[in-house]
Amino acid sequence: MQRVSESIGVKADYLYTPTSLFVSFEGDKQGARLMRIDAGPIELGKLADFDEALERLEHRQVPLEETAAELERIESAPHRYNGWQITLATAIAGACATIFLGGGWPEVVVAMILGLMVRGLAVLLDWIAPEERLLEFSSGFGCALLALMISRLVYPFDDRLATLGALIVVLPGLGVTISMMELANRHLSSGVSRMAGASVVLLTLAVGVALAWRLGGDLRPAGVTAIPMSVAIKYLAMMIAPISFVVLFRARIQDWLRISLVSWIGFMAADLTQAIYGVEWGAFIGAAAIGLFSNVYARFFNRPSLILQMPAILLLVPGSLGYKSVTAFIDQQGVKGLESAFSMSLVAMALAGGLITANAVLAPRRYL
Repeated sequence: MQRVSESIGVKADYLYTPTSLFVSFEGDKQGARLMRIDAGPIELGKLADFDEALERLEHRQVPLEETAAELERIESAPHRYNGWQITLATAIAGACATIFLGGGWPEVVVAMILGLMVRGLAVLLDWIAPEERLLEFSSGFGCALLALMISRLVYPFDDRLATLGALIVVLPGLGVTISMMELANRHLSSGVSRMAGASVVLLTLAVGVALAWRLGGDLRPAGVTAIPMSVAIKYLAMMIAPISFVVLFRARIQDWLRISLVSWIGFMAADLTQAIYGVEWGAFIGAAAIGLFSNVYARFFNRPSLILQMPAILLLVPGSLGYKSVTAFIDQQGVKGLESAFSMSLVAMALAGGLITANAVLAPRRYL
């Protein structure tokens, strides 16, 4: 916004947080103006469209009035993918996450079923109560209870693992990582508020899961553990998962292959490094690889690096550790809960450190 203001000859100062924007124009007698912001879901395709429109304005290729109309058109445009595509992507993302977490075929199948339920709840709640934040609680409660019922009535499996895999699309791991980056860069106001928001989302999910476990805990078969799949299946899931994230983040079709390539490189770098040096080094190297290749794309195509970075980093974010930490406290396993919480903080900081290092080695031409 500062760059665009300078390009059209308007002097202004901006302060942004995840929920508010302060704007002060030079010579404005009203002083600073405050606008409430609700960013909504991430839409990488619209981010690219906005970026292209603002670039044309900066280069004086189109007038300000025409750019303003184009931005409004982009904002009000329908989503790039229809309902069944987003539903399928949600189910696939849950299945792939379950494989990464060590689940077997029963857990993967149930995670896909639960993923379909999460998507159904999202559509239903958006219709009946769009202003209320009910998705996290209802998803946690519904997934945990349905997993217990299937495990008892249909086939015994690790219901906790299947529940975690299905909830991966609503876990705030990405928010935790971004907040760590902001805090590391001394953007304290934005970082603290984003971390608080992510913590509330995680606790809301945990409350729903806890109530389901208290209600149907007797349904859980004893002594059931998941049998992890082979390495070949894990890497097959790695190949498929980025495609589902592309749909969930609503990226443009022409960016599919680039996003997938960066995601694969980051995942393999993290996986191979983790096997030798541990999870913290794996997160750091994986994030650094994603950051470097995203910045190469940003410099070459003059587009925001976030278009490639966000879906790719989602494969590495520590949302599952945060979930395990909270559920351990629910089961009154305080030591295990503290260990998981500490591990989540270390992994999130390692991811942030990798991205910051990538920006220091090869910085993109602009902030995004």
